[in-house]
Amino acid sequence: MKWPLILLLITLIFGIFATVVSGAPDEVVGRVVSVVSGNAFGIEMLTPDARVKNIDSVLLADVVSPSTVTPEGKKAREYSDAMLKNKTVYLDIDDNSTGGRNGWSQLICVMYLMDSDSRPVWPPFNRILVDSGNGVLKDDKKNEFNASSWWQEAPATFTAKAKWADEKESTNRVDVGVLTRAASMGNSLKTEAKSAQTQILPNDPNSTSILKKDARSGAVSIGYR
Repeated sequence: MKWPLILLLITLIFGIFATVVSGAPDEVVGRVVSVVSGNAFGIEMLTPDARVKNIDSVLLADVVSPSTVTPEGKKAREYSDAMLKNKTVYLDIDDNSTGGRNGWSQLICVMYLMDSDSRPVWPPFNRILVDSGNGVLKDDKKNEFNASSWWQEAPATFTAKAKWADEKESTNRVDVGVLTRAASMGNSLKTEAKSAQTQILPNDPNSTSILKKDARSGAVSIGYR
């Protein structure tokens, strides 16, 4: 009688662990090197994962942007370019599709911006794009993601993790209005960001990338704390 109970407990524990892992926002870390459209990107992967290539094609899950041949599509691409180009982001890859990819070999992902402490920020960029008017929600029931949850309160794993969240006395949440206004500045924003950007070198103690730090520089590990 004991063995069936032990097996049941093992199954339950494994199921809980698998659920937590599949929902992790920091499965992969990458740098946005190109913006193809409002919801499609070329990303240089900075952490190992059997499903990804060194530079890979990523499509935002459950969000559709207009074609880039239209004025609306060009605007959406410019918005995402201003928000994401050369930024380091976290990716949660769809576990329900083969290799996490669609029929065009794009990784289906939920994307999270990174705060100054190298932690994922709530809400995901998928929602931010929709709220900015540069994307439309199209919830695909075949993938693992529940898009409606992006408009709910931040999950416990995000709460009170970023310094700015404590300062604002709120959950770990992006002020979407501020981001939208900043992105609307267009080329001027990108020019200022480029001029202010510091070249990150290996073991640079000033690096904001968790991948470039060692223990002496106060690195934080990828994952939840």
